This record gives sequence, structure tokens and C-alpha cells, in this order.
Amino acid sequence: MLQRIQTVYLFLGFLVMFFYTYSAYYEQFPLTPMFGITAGILTLMIFINIFLYKNRKWQIKINNLIIFVLIVLLGLSVYHTGLLSGEKSFSKKDIELLLPAVSIVFLLIANKYIKRDEKLVKSVDRIR
Repeated sequence: MLQRIQTVYLFLGFLVMFFYTYSAYYEQFPLTPMFGITAGILTLMIFINIFLYKNRKWQIKINNLIIFVLIVLLGLSVYHTGLLSGEKSFSKKDIELLLPAVSIVFLLIANKYIKRDEKLVKSVDRIR
């Protein structure tokens, strides 16, 4: 069912990562192309994960994998930009580096609601 609340959060995470990928490719993002490729793959994985609503366990596992890779991507991108520019403060251009953190928050909230659905389905199965 695509009308669940976790689908909304997954879609918001997808939109944030899509904007991050767009900025990485088209707006001369100060990172290497590997960050853009990784962001593109993660964006596609989030989009595919929206349609895995019938298998909630896989949805949780894929979300956890995406969250882990996003944390690594966020850490590497902050390290990479701080190392290249020689400064430790963020400029207005570097605010796009925080987009993976926003996507992580949306995916964590989606995981919470997916787990709640799984618990509800298990409780209904016990009643039968």
C-alpha cells in the first residue's frame, strides 16, 4: 500500500537525495564524481525501496544499508571539502553537504513506521 506514512518519509528522503545528486552533477559540486555516482545509486535504491512495501523486512534491511552508506558518504564529503578548501567552517555553498543528514533523518523515521506496521501485522496474525 503506497498510502502509508512511511512511504511519505521515503519519498521525502528520495527528493532530498535527488536534489543532492542534481547538485553534485550539474552545479559544480566541489566533490569528486564518485560522490555523485554513489548519491545517484542511493537515490535509485530509495526509489526502489518505496515499492517494496509488501516485504517489510527487506524494506528495513535496505533502509539500514542506505543509512549506513549515507553516513559514510556524509563523513567523507565533510572531510573531503574541509581538506580541499583549507577551512573548517562551512560557506553558503557547502550547505548542500548536509542534505544526506536530512535524508538519514527521513529514512530513520520511515524505519520507525515500517517496524510499527510489522508489529501490527504480527499481532493480527496471533489473533487468527
